[in-house]
Amino acid sequence: MTNAAGAEAIPAILELFPSLEARLATVDRRELAEATAPVVERLQEPVPEDQRAGLAEAVMGFCRRLFVGARSSEAMPLATALLAQAVLAGDSVLERRASGICGLIAADNADVVGAIGYHARALQIAEAERSPVGVATNWNNIGLAFTTGGSAERAMQCYRRAWAAVESVPGPLHVRYTLGSNLAKELHSLGDIENGLRFGLRALEEEIPAWVAQDPHAAILPRRNLVRLLIASGQLPRARELVDEVAVLATRTTSPRALIAVAITRATYEMSTGSTDIALTRLEEALARARKVPAALHDTLGCLVRAEEAAGHPERALVRLQELSDHFYRFAVERARGQLEFASLLGSPGRVADPLVEQARARLQSHLGAPREPEEWKAYQRLGISAVLRMDNTGWHGLRVGALTKALAIASGAAPLQALEMGLAAELHDIGLASVPEAILGKRGELNAAERSLVERHTEAGAEILRDDGHPRMLLAREIARYHHARWDGSGYPERVGGEFIPFAARLCAVADAYDAMVCGLENRPPMTMSDALGELRREAGGQFDPALVDRFDSMIRDETADLGVDPASVAGLEGFQELVMTLQEDRGFV
Repeated sequence: MTNAAGAEAIPAILELFPSLEARLATVDRRELAEATAPVVERLQEPVPEDQRAGLAEAVMGFCRRLFVGARSSEAMPLATALLAQAVLAGDSVLERRASGICGLIAADNADVVGAIGYHARALQIAEAERSPVGVATNWNNIGLAFTTGGSAERAMQCYRRAWAAVESVPGPLHVRYTLGSNLAKELHSLGDIENGLRFGLRALEEEIPAWVAQDPHAAILPRRNLVRLLIASGQLPRARELVDEVAVLATRTTSPRALIAVAITRATYEMSTGSTDIALTRLEEALARARKVPAALHDTLGCLVRAEEAAGHPERALVRLQELSDHFYRFAVERARGQLEFASLLGSPGRVADPLVEQARARLQSHLGAPREPEEWKAYQRLGISAVLRMDNTGWHGLRVGALTKALAIASGAAPLQALEMGLAAELHDIGLASVPEAILGKRGELNAAERSLVERHTEAGAEILRDDGHPRMLLAREIARYHHARWDGSGYPERVGGEFIPFAARLCAVADAYDAMVCGLENRPPMTMSDALGELRREAGGQFDPALVDRFDSMIRDETADLGVDPASVAGLEGFQELVMTLQEDRGFV
């Protein structure tokens, strides 16, 4: 397409979006992709400067419309194409804004690591611009990504950094408005009602009528968060005032997400005043709407569970709870598969490079017959890190387990290339944790039977996400994900497989996984010294673990720590252990 022809096409493109928006409710995924394909193609070529801003605003507006309409995954091709246009044009302001939109879409589709990569890119530009508002906006967005990943501690750190960046900037500021609402929501979930109220009220102080008129959905969310906090603090009259405001806002929007948020807000208040039957009726109507908006179904079902319990219907509450768990499982798997599909189409944008993998790739590809990694491998790695953020704030549990698995495979006599592939495949062993509600993963104390069953399903979810078995590494990864909790004595899950019937790579990973969890203090346990963790492995040899592998692992850890001058009996947690893992990741002549 020549520049002249491209310039002529832009007015037609600008007319396309209003036409699509008018009939978006009847346009399916395939039709939308076909309709926007010319826009994606046009954005790959230079756009005249005098037309770029108008086109960018139209694309970003349509992406927001898809996001609000719970169709954010369909916006990703447009968003990444706009980012490519910004880079092509050398337009740093557009690059910052497009990166932010890509990050929000990625987070909404469970790609937490990809989202953080996009937002970090935007943050660097904002810092170069010396823009406190830009810096705060991107720290806020990174916090939202961590919230999506179930890492409340890291989310709060990001929100507080964002708040500090703009606390003294004269207002009103939209980013402070959004931040106050996000802090209120997170503090409510952490049980800090007093501080949650402080930030929730500050959010409304920042609000101006123009924002409410422009985006009623965005105005509903801070009121929803504040209603929960006011109810928790016993301030029901003030909560009622906000509920009435939410009801008025509902008349100004047709957004499915907004209307569901309104229903949940009103039902939450009705339950607090004893009007449980009214709340149940309202939530049933919201549930019918939420079934068409998968991203909103989780909150709706969770509210219904609480309402049924409050109404004295334990049997119905259990049915809703089962539906909630099934939804969370299906949604996590489908969302992950959708993200992989788009990664394949888009060439895995925003990928996070793993120096170990890149080093191995360069080395191996210089030899005949060297294996190539699966096409979407970087996307799988991002999903794996995103999944484990719910229990490991570093996100590197999978990488550590991969390094330990590779070392144990070598110690067990595996060929170097085979050991490398096993280690890389083991990085994804917990990818299915995305299917487990974060409240269960973060629960203190023992899990009940129902909660344990939800956790155990993560092995099935992992196998489903990794069902593309056209590559040897993917076959290994799928076997490891499914069987890494199988026990040597046959009492594990999911299929009670035992002994040498458990795939060899899964047996290796089981030892490495348990050891990393013990040393790093995962699963709500205090960190152990490396020696104490080895002792635990020996106690479970022949029960949970292959006894021969435990012996080899014990010898390997003791030999490696001796070489490093690390005392395995005196170090707990990541200190020292991290040095060991980095050593095991080094090139050891795999060809």
